[in-house]
Amino acid sequence: MNELIVNLWAIFDADSGLVYALSGKVYCVSGDDEFKLGVLKALARTDHITAKRYEVPARFQVSFPDGSVKKKVTLLNAIVDPNSNLFEDMFSNLESELPPEMIIKNGDFLEGTQKLTSDPLCTITTLYEDEQGNITPVVTDSDREWVKEQEHLRGR
Repeated sequence: MNELIVNLWAIFDADSGLVYALSGKVYCVSGDDEFKLGVLKALARTDHITAKRYEVPARFQVSFPDGSVKKKVTLLNAIVDPNSNLFEDMFSNLESELPPEMIIKNGDFLEGTQKLTSDPLCTITTLYEDEQGNITPVVTDSDREWVKEQEHLRGR
């Protein structure tokens, strides 16, 4: 059975240590969940390049020790915190951009609206952006180890 599944990306600026943008893409894939997750993970490495970027929602902000506040950014932990609802708006944005579904009924072509399920199968990938603008998708354990090394070099 075909199902709409979603890749989500959080763009992390290594210089500031903040997530400053989000991105997502919807796919229609058939197969079991294991197969679909494999497709999402494989595409997470490259499809962020053609996915539309969005600002972090306005309800997110980071306060700094000097009293300053930066809006529309968040800390990295918001990506994995289910209570943050970081990607909540993203699902609405992605759904609104889906093309109409063509339905044949009684010989007539009708346009239907495609909808994501209330809890679509998805993956979330961090995109680690360095000070030169190079982006590295963090997908595997070796990617995560590389990020730890980079952050250690930054003194974090």
